[in-house]
Amino acid sequence: MSVTTTNFNTDILRDLTFDVLSGIANDPTKFDEFNDAYINKIHERTDGDDLKRYTRDIYEKILSLQTVQVNTGVQLKDTFHEKIVIIYFWTFSDIHSSNMLQKIIGIDKRYSNSGATIIGVHSPKYEHEKNKSNVRHAIEEQSLPFTVANDNGLQVWKQVGCQIYPTVLVFGPDAYPIFIFEGENHVQHLEAFLPPILTHYKSSVHATPSGSLSIKTSPEDMITNVVKSPTFTYPSHLCITSNGQLCISFAGSNQLILCEVDGKVVEVVGNGHPGMADGEVQQAEFDSPHGLVEFNGCIYIADTNNHAIRVFDPNSRRVLTLIGTGRLGNDKVGGLKRSQQPIASPWDLCITESPFDHKTVLLISMAGQHQIWAYAFEETQWWNDVVIQKNSCCAIIGSGVEENRNGSEPMSVCLAAPRGICNGVMNGQPVLFIADSNSSSIRVVTLKDGNVANLIGGDADPTNLSAFGDLDGSGYSAKLQHPVGVAFHYPTSQLYITDTFNNKLKYIDMKSLVCSSYFVTDTDTKKQRGETNSAKFSEPYGLAIFDHFMYVADKNNSHIKRIDLNHRTIVRCRFDLRETLNEERTFGSKQAYLTITLPETFQLRENNGGTWSIEDEDGFKICDGDLMRHASDQILLDYIPRDKQVAQLKYELMVCEDDKCSMVNGEVQPINQTDSIVEFVIKVDQTETSSN
Repeated sequence: MSVTTTNFNTDILRDLTFDVLSGIANDPTKFDEFNDAYINKIHERTDGDDLKRYTRDIYEKILSLQTVQVNTGVQLKDTFHEKIVIIYFWTFSDIHSSNMLQKIIGIDKRYSNSGATIIGVHSPKYEHEKNKSNVRHAIEEQSLPFTVANDNGLQVWKQVGCQIYPTVLVFGPDAYPIFIFEGENHVQHLEAFLPPILTHYKSSVHATPSGSLSIKTSPEDMITNVVKSPTFTYPSHLCITSNGQLCISFAGSNQLILCEVDGKVVEVVGNGHPGMADGEVQQAEFDSPHGLVEFNGCIYIADTNNHAIRVFDPNSRRVLTLIGTGRLGNDKVGGLKRSQQPIASPWDLCITESPFDHKTVLLISMAGQHQIWAYAFEETQWWNDVVIQKNSCCAIIGSGVEENRNGSEPMSVCLAAPRGICNGVMNGQPVLFIADSNSSSIRVVTLKDGNVANLIGGDADPTNLSAFGDLDGSGYSAKLQHPVGVAFHYPTSQLYITDTFNNKLKYIDMKSLVCSSYFVTDTDTKKQRGETNSAKFSEPYGLAIFDHFMYVADKNNSHIKRIDLNHRTIVRCRFDLRETLNEERTFGSKQAYLTITLPETFQLRENNGGTWSIEDEDGFKICDGDLMRHASDQILLDYIPRDKQVAQLKYELMVCEDDKCSMVNGEVQPINQTDSIVEFVIKVDQTETSSN
């Protein structure tokens, strides 16, 4: 059997692309001239058959990834015929791939009807990214509108000779390779080159309403046109406010919720549309919000895909932009004020003090710039005699090179997509802990001098960003897989970590410096039929600690979970919100509400106000619970299977006037019952309290 080979390869295409980019960089006014000359040069090559064979080899490899079949009667070359084909190599853990996804989505929206078609080739770095379900979650979270093939074995990646995330290959309708753009900075050129390419090929490009490939896909192997659910999805990070409320960012639905720790929702912030709009809570827009922190009564938000820091004021119920232009920045120094300063993919936030004058600063983990930045609320001094001007923002840790390099000079060290950041104490000194995701390590920064060191994970070789795994231990012997969240528990001197791609929680004891897996017991008595063990996670992200409770954003399950650190038990949080989390409706449930009316001078006993149980028509108990407080509004009791017909609620209340308490018990029938809600009202009068 003869084997056909081609002399044309990616290195040649790489050199050709570099030449035209260099020419345009030297004289941007001649963009159209350089572009036309370049495409003509491609077609004037004498090895045209080799070029087409190179393209067909790549097309065949893509179509063989997931046993994709061409429609009956259509040849392989016809599948991509009369299209500008854009192949986007990416992986969902890579911050640069994520940054460029927004541009790729925009290109698909603008040009898919004009003859351009996009195929995403997901080329995983981590074992976790090879799981089809995890890829589906990433596609749904980002609302990708184009077809994605899962290149688990990196077959196409190796065939092309890709070297960096992301990489884009562009092919003409005649199967000629046109461009290869590599890395975040070069991929941005695609948007500028595409219109003249479409114009050049105007006579041979076939525009279709769908702009998609005419190929059949297996639902197990290809993911196409995922539509995001219009509910709260993919919780990312959390913070506890000074008045004890919980704020949660939802990266999938581009909103925040502010609620009491018992689940009563106080505010929903954002209209859910991806965008960047300031204003009142109903008009505000975010795009993949992540890290949160409170300062002076306001909540600061890392609005990642908008490359901005936003601020929500609960008192005025308004959102404004503090830092960022709304566009991806590449500044590695900073120094500009507020919204004049461009930034890149801010991920997490924390409030700390200058070690010199104790002025408050907002620290930002810039995943896209591989740095930590600081925003000064007032002029403050920092390391190396640096003065940060009031309302300005600048880099304080990291050179911007993506490595795992430690050292005593903070601006010379290297980070790798830092995500989680928090304050803590180590050896009696105030420190910062950083979840350095792409090096799969936890880094520690000494606040007094900016020294950066490895705590656990990663590798002694600073260029090795593939030293990941799942091993307990200390130093480099411990292994993580893409950690995202960190939170320090001061009473026990333990650092908690979301080991995100291992779907686990871990903790580091500051005395022994040993990292151990953290296992909890599910004690959720309100679990509904079909719900999984709350102790199982799927990409846990952010953490927040309040007293001896730790809240976890279990992202891919779209759950918030609460862990009792004293007893190592876990329950799932449920929110008192009519338009509630997706899972509540998924399992076909209705919400049970209770309103209690007491005499004017009476109240339920604090912390132990009584008990309740709900029964069906046959007298069997459906669910039960405790009453912790009295509220004039409705109290959400639980979620009940929709097919259950509720007959009554039995109760025992501890009703108090001053220090005198009485037991009041009884039963009530629902005042309202539908497929989505059941409501009870308990009215206690003066005679009941005096007779007990």
